[in-house]
Amino acid sequence: MSATTPTFVIEFALRVNDQQNRSLTQKFEFGRMLYNATLGTALGRLQRMRESEQWRQVCAMPKGKERNKRFSELQKSCGLTENGLRTIANNHRKASGRNDIGAHEAQCIGRTVWRALERYIFKNAGKPRFKSFTRGLNSIEGTDNHEIMYKPERQVIVWRKQVFQLIDVDTPYRKEALTDLNDKTGFKRIKYCRIVRRTIKGRKRWYAQICLQGYPPVRKVYAPQSEVVGIDPGPSQIAYFHERYAAVVKVAPNVDLQEKVVRCLQRKIDRARRANNPGNYNVDGTIKKGKLKWEISHRMQKLSAELAEHHRCLAATRERDHGTLANLLLQMGGTIKIEKNSYLSYQRNFGKSTTRSGMVSFVAHLKRSAERAGAKVLELNAYDLKLSQYDPVTDAYRKKPLKERWHRWGGSETLVQRDVMSAFLACYVTENGHNRALLLEKWPTAEALLSGSGLCRQEPRNDQGEPNSLRLTKPESESKTARVRGLPRTLCARSEVWTEKTKVIPSERASCRSK
Repeated sequence: MSATTPTFVIEFALRVNDQQNRSLTQKFEFGRMLYNATLGTALGRLQRMRESEQWRQVCAMPKGKERNKRFSELQKSCGLTENGLRTIANNHRKASGRNDIGAHEAQCIGRTVWRALERYIFKNAGKPRFKSFTRGLNSIEGTDNHEIMYKPERQVIVWRKQVFQLIDVDTPYRKEALTDLNDKTGFKRIKYCRIVRRTIKGRKRWYAQICLQGYPPVRKVYAPQSEVVGIDPGPSQIAYFHERYAAVVKVAPNVDLQEKVVRCLQRKIDRARRANNPGNYNVDGTIKKGKLKWEISHRMQKLSAELAEHHRCLAATRERDHGTLANLLLQMGGTIKIEKNSYLSYQRNFGKSTTRSGMVSFVAHLKRSAERAGAKVLELNAYDLKLSQYDPVTDAYRKKPLKERWHRWGGSETLVQRDVMSAFLACYVTENGHNRALLLEKWPTAEALLSGSGLCRQEPRNDQGEPNSLRLTKPESESKTARVRGLPRTLCARSEVWTEKTKVIPSERASCRSK
């Protein structure tokens, strides 16, 4: 079946007994050894290919189609292709004499190795690593519904003559997803099944993922592509603008990093590691060079499991918030225009905010959801459009420092929140760039919308021709200074709150204290 056919996944928890748990653990351990054996063979072939005389001759050729063709032929002759690694993995399985997993699962393991090796060959990623015993392999899948089989009439998964019962099959969404299901013909078809292992609260849990051909059941009513939404992403929040909606919202509002808890756990783990392995450290406390043997106590294992569980919960919460926000945007508009930024720069300059929000993951989630919903996401060139600098009234660009959070509309008394202004410009961007006439036509409606949500306000200019105060500090609930002074002016826009920076003269401060 073509890999371009649409696919969606339904996940079920598995009910396993002790015998089945041991059997699954043994199968996954054999899959890990098969992965390492395939990767070792592939890396050896890659090294010999790069050391060969033919490789040096091809490297000396001028760049062009002929050179790329020769590289491809040399790579195929060494068996460094997806089909080649599938064959290698299956041959390792046959040579082992074990029947823990079948040929289909071994071929999928070879495909996984190829995906990691391909990025390394073409310099898109580092050298792939072998999977250790402690980390292991976390999923095994088949190429079709013949090895890891789903039996809809019995609601079970059958793998190598072992039957695993599914849990919570009768939920409304899963019932609707599994209707009209037929393995050979029908509207939906089972493409393949996957067994997944996860560690939750220090215990191993087993899940089955059924990959079906087609599109998942519709939970939300998505907007058509004629409805356009402009988005301006930031390190931790986004601003969106639609003809009827506008707001600045956090990408993952329910994620709490709990830096203090993580820091305490890391310190406990480090103290346990040093107490169990005093010979692996120098006098100054640094780790000795070379190959070392590390002893891990039960207490250290519990602490590591607690830290891993904390990060797992954060990742799950972040993914849930991403899905909620993506569905909200897709219900507003079927065409989403988003500014294309360097998210690597976000990670370097705004580490904590980017970790909390996961902006890269959100954009990727939005693209996947849009493709599934029949919508489209258009990425705009930030260097050409300069959304945060353009003013439609003056048709000019002005650079603003990052602390300046408000844009003055054409030198008038109207102040617009900077991120929402960029989203407004992105919403009406055309193929030729900014359409000044269209922006001026749409502005009166947008001004009324933004004024009602606190994202647009009126403030006269000062004598120097500049705004009195365009820099906004933390909200009253988060700012100690604002609580002490008691004179902040808050600007609310749905889930976001800004507080204007105010100055209090000594006489006013004294009067406040007397009251």
